Amino acid sequence: MKLRAIAAAVVSAAVLTGCADTPKLAGSAAIIDGKAISAATVSERIDQVRSQIQITDPGLVSAVPSLVQIGQRSVDHFVLHALIEEAVKREGIKITELEVTSYRDQVFAQYTKDSIEAQLVSQNAVPATGVEEFMFEILAQRALMEKLVPGGSKTIQTQALIDYMTKLSQEIGVELNPRYGKWDPSNLISTPGDKTLSVPLPISLG
Repeated sequence: MKLRAIAAAVVSAAVLTGCADTPKLAGSAAIIDGKAISAATVSERIDQVRSQIQITDPGLVSAVPSLVQIGQRSVDHFVLHALIEEAVKREGIKITELEVTSYRDQVFAQYTKDSIEAQLVSQNAVPATGVEEFMFEILAQRALMEKLVPGGSKTIQTQALIDYMTKLSQEIGVELNPRYGKWDPSNLISTPGDKTLSVPLPISLG
């Protein structure tokens, strides 16, 4: 099952909140277009993901992510969401709350609410509280692909979206706290750095 347009093609750190190497990143997990995503925000997301995984039906989780994976996926999500918001703003795309909830309900009806929430929390580090936000991102990506290549094939539209987002990422600038690695604009994900800690997630689903 493929929910995210970008994820279908390219998108499949430490989670401590200490000081960054540079003053402007102190207390921040990332800076996008000059706007900071606080380390506290990322830590809160990580806690939400860990807590939800602990109470999720083990049969719905194919693999338990490590703490590092949760941290990086959380940062990736925040960065991608910021990029998508900037993209739809630039392209004049409007997506209403009604459209988001309607799409969410369609997905839940097709795959069940529990299975979707289990997939999102374990694979994308998106807790139940972030499902609507995730559905918005899917609809936004679809709208962007159609805007970039009207009537084009899925393959061509997806590549056009990746190229667009890569250029946007480079243009506005994405800088990560070294604890989360570095941002790779060509693949739209963070890559672990030397300062990324390998911390196992102390969760048992069996």
